[in-house]
Amino acid sequence: MIVAKFGGTSVADAAAIRRLIEIIRSRLSAQPVVVVSALATVTDSLLALAPLVESGNGPAVDAAILALVGRHAETARGLAGTEAAMERIRRDAEALCRELTRMLGRRLSPAGLDALAGRGELWSSQLIAAAMSGAGLDAAWVDIRPIMITDDRFTRASPQVEVMESRARSTLVPLAASGKIAVTQGFVGSTADGRPTTLGRGGSDYTAALLGAALEVERVEIWTDVNGLMTADPRIVPSARTLAAASYEEAAELATFGAKVLHPATAQPLVKAGIPIVVLNSTRPDEAGTIIEPSAELERMGNSPIRSISFKRGITVINVRAPRMLGAFGFLRTMFEVFERHEVVVDVLASSEVSVSLTVEDRSHLDAVVSELSELGEVRVEHGRAIVAVVGVGLKHTPGVAARLFKAVQPDNVEVISQGASAINMTFVVREEDGPGVVQRLHREFLGT
Repeated sequence: MIVAKFGGTSVADAAAIRRLIEIIRSRLSAQPVVVVSALATVTDSLLALAPLVESGNGPAVDAAILALVGRHAETARGLAGTEAAMERIRRDAEALCRELTRMLGRRLSPAGLDALAGRGELWSSQLIAAAMSGAGLDAAWVDIRPIMITDDRFTRASPQVEVMESRARSTLVPLAASGKIAVTQGFVGSTADGRPTTLGRGGSDYTAALLGAALEVERVEIWTDVNGLMTADPRIVPSARTLAAASYEEAAELATFGAKVLHPATAQPLVKAGIPIVVLNSTRPDEAGTIIEPSAELERMGNSPIRSISFKRGITVINVRAPRMLGAFGFLRTMFEVFERHEVVVDVLASSEVSVSLTVEDRSHLDAVVSELSELGEVRVEHGRAIVAVVGVGLKHTPGVAARLFKAVQPDNVEVISQGASAINMTFVVREEDGPGVVQRLHREFLGT
């Protein structure tokens, strides 16, 4: 068996779905399980309904839902056998409209946002399953929600892995054994008592990985709109090229620090089982893509000790200076409890005897975090920063690599420097406007032009 996950751009319209069908047709002997995202931009459009509901703008809500149905109907017109699926989508959209009308003037709860956001995957998967059947494939639509049981941390729920694995095997293995192609949803799940949840933005990759590990598949394919992981963002470095291979650790570091091809948690369920991930381009299915494998000692990119350079904008640096932390124990624990209480994720950390510098991306609870940190010491906040992460297994055993890194970065003011615990990444925090130049110089130094 394999799991094949198709992202939003790979199911964006009828032409993209026809390509998906032919890709799956070429893999029938591998017993594929298909995981799909919502049509491109649909999740954002659904979430944009929330402020309209809160403001009490009923006509705008109706118009937006009608536009979403129209988008799916236009896609369906280019696909055979989708009439019944579209009728189900229309009925569900009407139910959604009635539900939101009852909520007018009120703010949607996190549970309400999840019920709203996950609609896109349910609609797209019904459409795609019907289109596959219309094209002569024996497809079966599967609702992932009774399988992907999660906790109740709405908008970023965590799966109950043992329950999910048992249900995935009992539902999906018999379908594959009977020759049917299961078509299901990424991103969504439900609590044990049936309330819809989501796994967080980009969670479709994570769904595919969880199912792949549960079913002990041969590989997990991630179909997207690029050829695979690259040496840098080609919009910044036009000469960037596709990586033939990367390790789990490298892929996870790149995803964490800005690479958009994979969700950061994708590799986690597959590491123990040793199941490879292959990142492929749905518009160029004959390209080899990037294979992500268990070994951390893969071939280097030519003679370079690094594999890739990632870039992440929109970063905030928080500096905490507290002389009383000198020689004290428990200070860092107290500080990180502040971030835990407000559910704010820290990306990069650097510390000295009396100060700590760290970065965050989510600023929704920043004021509350800074207020509490001010009780521990002097706090300074810097916005408009970016993370540049240099990633590669060669970093940990190549003499002189640090000197080359600092030489390439040196012309710009580096505010935070950190090396990951795995020793396969070196991270620099710079002003956002300086970031592209740093990436270009690092790429030129280590990977050429």
